[in-house]
Amino acid sequence: MSWFQPRSLLFWVYCLAVMAGPLLFLLQAAGQVWFAGMPALAALPITAATLLLIGRILFALDPFRARRHLVAPMVMGMIWGATVWTGLAMWANDHVGRVITNAFGDRFAVSWSAAISAPIDEEYIKAIGIAVVAVMFRSRLSRPMHGLLLGASVGLGAQIAEDCLYSTQTALSSPQDPVVDVILVAVLRLVTALTSHWAMSGLAGVGIVLLLIRTDRPWAWRLGVFGLFYALAFTMHFLFDAPRPPGPAILSTYLPILIDLLIFAIAYAWVLRTERAWFRELIARPAARTIGTEAGLAPLLTYHRRRKARAALRHSTGWTRKQAALYERGLLDRVTDLDLVPIQQTLAPDGFGPGPGGAPHGVGAHYGW
Repeated sequence: MSWFQPRSLLFWVYCLAVMAGPLLFLLQAAGQVWFAGMPALAALPITAATLLLIGRILFALDPFRARRHLVAPMVMGMIWGATVWTGLAMWANDHVGRVITNAFGDRFAVSWSAAISAPIDEEYIKAIGIAVVAVMFRSRLSRPMHGLLLGASVGLGAQIAEDCLYSTQTALSSPQDPVVDVILVAVLRLVTALTSHWAMSGLAGVGIVLLLIRTDRPWAWRLGVFGLFYALAFTMHFLFDAPRPPGPAILSTYLPILIDLLIFAIAYAWVLRTERAWFRELIARPAARTIGTEAGLAPLLTYHRRRKARAALRHSTGWTRKQAALYERGLLDRVTDLDLVPIQQTLAPDGFGPGPGGAPHGVGAHYGW
């Protein structure tokens, strides 16, 4: 399935949404963007660095390169986050903030409005985008890692858009040197980016994709997994925006970020475990024997074992680091591509040997792991 799906009504709903998002944003903030002027642009290099850093981290969290087959949904998810989320989040935060102020008073709202409103409406807007793209590309999605990548892409689009919005707000409110203040805020946003929107939506994406895709599981299981991962994303967002506790400045500033990192790390550990279980099943298939033995392919399971295997390969062949890395990547891609072919198509008529769908013979013989 390509990104262009003219026969899908949901595709056209998506297109209308990503066009309406920037218009809604400009209706609310056109004057702010105009008067912020050139000083707001000083943050662009740092914002670009944030995009590259989080993208690199996201790729590192995907050890079996599931992203190769998710380019279109990840790009479309990022576009949703940068457009639809940007337009709706400002409107929603304003209205939810008014409700909180009317219900609990100005003093409470000043401290807690962001921590309450942002997890409610911002995560909800991103979740809608994750669900829309997931339904359009449901044939490509089957594993928790797919949900993590899709959700993180939506969150990353929102995160970059929010960084740009903060730059304009800082340029407007700076009393003396707006360029310096804009750069300082951009650097702070970069430092705190490790637990920002991409990580929150990544966890929400796991729950949403499993809820929509895993029809082989009972509804209770799917709803439970969705509820758990969405609650984790909500909690991370609440801690990120909550008032800092009293105490040493460094501790009060970074303690919530450390807690968010711990939440994400625990959830990601489960996702990674499911990825490794999936890969173990792949290398156990008879079709994998055309690539290498199960024992020979097992070092691909962890980064540590991959490093040792590359070192052994370089020692035995005289290859450079780049050559060994490219060979490993090609081997990994060939193994993971087995998942694109139904198992019965990779077996010979007797059900044991490689059939018509098998890969060319002989590659594994050169990989002395």
